[in-house]
Amino acid sequence: MQLKHILITVLLFPLTLASQPVIDVYFNSLAPESKGPSFSKVEEVHELLIPKSGTPSYFEIVKHYNSSGRIVSEKRYNKAGGIMGESQWEYNAKGELTKKTNRQFMNFKGWINEQIILTYNDTSGVLEEISILFDNQLKQRAQVIPDKDLKITEVLVFNEKNVLTGKERIVYLPQNNTIRVLSYKPNEQFIGATTYPLDPKLPEPPSAIKREFNSHGDILLEALPNSKMEQGYFYEYTYDSYGNWTEKLTYQCRVTKNNKVINKKLEYKITRNITY
Repeated sequence: MQLKHILITVLLFPLTLASQPVIDVYFNSLAPESKGPSFSKVEEVHELLIPKSGTPSYFEIVKHYNSSGRIVSEKRYNKAGGIMGESQWEYNAKGELTKKTNRQFMNFKGWINEQIILTYNDTSGVLEEISILFDNQLKQRAQVIPDKDLKITEVLVFNEKNVLTGKERIVYLPQNNTIRVLSYKPNEQFIGATTYPLDPKLPEPPSAIKREFNSHGDILLEALPNSKMEQGYFYEYTYDSYGNWTEKLTYQCRVTKNNKVINKKLEYKITRNITY
């Protein structure tokens, strides 16, 4: 169930996850969302099918974008229309992300507020520091180190006491359209790797998860490599005239050794109403 858990966690809980590199917020802000004209507003209805009961669980996400097509706000609502959480993005004159604010309601804790602040060097313009605050208290700070060509090569992560807690090293692989972030503990023990596209307009980079894409560049199939259970996820889409999907269906399935998809079970549905 690993792939589905990742999907649901990202959708419902956008507060910074420990498993994500700190630099993630920067690399994810570089990719445009529309394949045609810029989005102005996107309304998404999410339906999660609960396997045992067959009853769908609903929530809605409403996103707004600026004139450059960059997302500026997102609100998440439950079926009754109550707000579950919201996020806001701010940019500088170059269109670079400078601040992201998350507000999330968590059971037994109430509302949790998170701010991610990105600071750029006044001379070079390169990202210099990322600060993460919870309820206005600094919890994490990342020092971003570029090379002589002003490409980000390393990130040093510190806690609220300014103690080094992790390192992130960035490797650029243009032949694979890949930016690879390698995460380490302070003692150089390897934790894991995360990949991002070097050019978001080109096909996605290789991943430890086996993936296939359709002609629109959207993920068609995901499978865990060397899984004895042959677990995977299959996706179906409906598109508008610009090539942006308006409906996405997620099926749990089995993927045989010869890449045949069998035993598809619908688990997740997203419907999008897009305003350009």
